[in-house]
Amino acid sequence: ISICRHIHCGNKAHHEEPKFYGIAIRIIYLPLSMARNVHQRFLQFSIYCKIMKKRFLRRLLLIITLAGIFFYTGNIVMQSDFYVRSMNHPVMNVSGAERGRCCASIHHSLDICGRSDCFWNCPSFEPQFPIPQRDLEKAFFLETSGARNVNFRQACAIESLALMNPHLTVILLMSGKDIDLESTTMKTLRKYDNIKIYVIKLGDYFIHTPLEQWYFCSTWNYGPYAVSHLSDALRFLTLYKYGGYYFDLDIIMIQPVTHYRNFIGAENENNLAAGAFHVDYLHPVIRMAVEEFRDTYRKDIWGHNGPLLLTRVMTKWCSTEKITEMNSNSCYGFEILPPKTFYPIEWCKWMRYFLDKIITWENDTIGIHVWNQKSASQTVSKNSTQVYTQLARSNCPSIFRRAPNVF
Repeated sequence: ISICRHIHCGNKAHHEEPKFYGIAIRIIYLPLSMARNVHQRFLQFSIYCKIMKKRFLRRLLLIITLAGIFFYTGNIVMQSDFYVRSMNHPVMNVSGAERGRCCASIHHSLDICGRSDCFWNCPSFEPQFPIPQRDLEKAFFLETSGARNVNFRQACAIESLALMNPHLTVILLMSGKDIDLESTTMKTLRKYDNIKIYVIKLGDYFIHTPLEQWYFCSTWNYGPYAVSHLSDALRFLTLYKYGGYYFDLDIIMIQPVTHYRNFIGAENENNLAAGAFHVDYLHPVIRMAVEEFRDTYRKDIWGHNGPLLLTRVMTKWCSTEKITEMNSNSCYGFEILPPKTFYPIEWCKWMRYFLDKIITWENDTIGIHVWNQKSASQTVSKNSTQVYTQLARSNCPSIFRRAPNVF
């Protein structure tokens, strides 16, 4: 205020002083201005730090979340479990079904699906259940839908085989994870000394076999007949590994079968069927079947990988396209059993099994295929005279007694 008065007064003595006071003002104002600028810059920097901190925290949280999801999903067990170890990393539990995602072998630069630079090491194979003795007479059933147990009709097929063939080890392989051994059907079957029930881990079951790449690297599980084709693959692979008999779960045995060896049951004069067959361990026919499955697989055709496959294989093995000309001579000891052996009623007449009538089976009929694919929804009454009821009452008595009145 004093300075201003001096500047605007009319006193001549003070007329030259504003220049001095201007310098003084600048000297006083400059530090204040600098301080204000510094304060503003500091505030701007603080705001910037807060923004960057939020961005950093968000990004850090995102990275942690993604890492958590990655390691969590890597540990989910989908179809089978085994351990893999990467160099300088701890053991982690990884889904066997994800083995195809990339797994390196110390012997090969590429993984089983043809990819390189894999992070995980491939596991070693370990048997999942006691391997049956090579010279032991054995028969296999497969339950590949993932069910916890078998239903009464399936159990009837298993019991009938065990009952008619007491010296045959009957093995039920199931792909489900949570098997209910206390269900009525499972408890009843387990009372038989010659019935064994095992759970297989599908991924491990295919490791180091000719069908390893098919299982892990193809898109078979996206096909319309995935469950059926998995069953086809497993039946061929199982007999490739162990030899023995294979039977569908809808065949009721009415006579012993063990005097038949190295055979396939024909469905009709033009087609073989994949529901009942036997091969000795390491027989060339089963090797051909597995290789044919691997090399010609079609996910869009229901029978291509099962009955039609066996027809193709035996056409090559027997050097003839006519089923009626396939015999032990032309097929080097391998037998093609006539339709009446396991398929006495053709599939288009499956309703006959559920009619109230008496059927006298031929002497060389060993088993009765009831065409479950067609007949599953058809009910059976225990108090009826249906053909199926008669078969079950005589050939799977324990299961029949415990079955409900309608099953």
